[in-house]
Amino acid sequence: MELFDQIIHYSQYIKSFGQATIFIISAAIVLQCHIPMIPFAIVAGLCGYLFSFQQGMLLAWGSVVAGSIIAFSVFRFFRLDEFSNQIIAKYQRLPELSDKFVISFIVIMHNIPAIPIAIPNIVAAMSSISLTRFTAFTAVGLLVPCVLFTGFGAGLNAFLANPGILTSIPILVAAGFFLLIKFIDLDKVLEKFE
Repeated sequence: MELFDQIIHYSQYIKSFGQATIFIISAAIVLQCHIPMIPFAIVAGLCGYLFSFQQGMLLAWGSVVAGSIIAFSVFRFFRLDEFSNQIIAKYQRLPELSDKFVISFIVIMHNIPAIPIAIPNIVAAMSSISLTRFTAFTAVGLLVPCVLFTGFGAGLNAFLANPGILTSIPILVAAGFFLLIKFIDLDKVLEKFE
């Protein structure tokens, strides 16, 4: 019970900042995309608790996608892709990070709460995936966790009040991912956006 008391205490403390609360939460989410400090499930749940389901979900999803894009760009600035290619060439121990592997890795890892958001960002920066592909699949991969974690933070009433969102988003993401893998030549479609 002590953990819940602490969560309520810190939530009320953060809420006391008024309009700056949105910027504080967004900054915390963007930072955890670079360095795993606070698990995303907790921050997204806090968004739902503080701002209601819809606003909290949009805040959490928008901030984590923006933070992931910034982190990917920062990691690319430091040339992690060239560093990983040198390691692969020198030791030949690591498999080459193809776009299909990285896309699958991004979507799957973003849906496992124990994996920090920074890990898929670092792995993607070590590959040759384009920013457009990274952004698209990060946004899709983070949609389901944002809905679920924000909904848990907003409480059971949020799920009961929004049953369409709770059921349709995970089903649409899973169906879209299945269609991309089975029926659409992903490389051909994404080449148009580069």
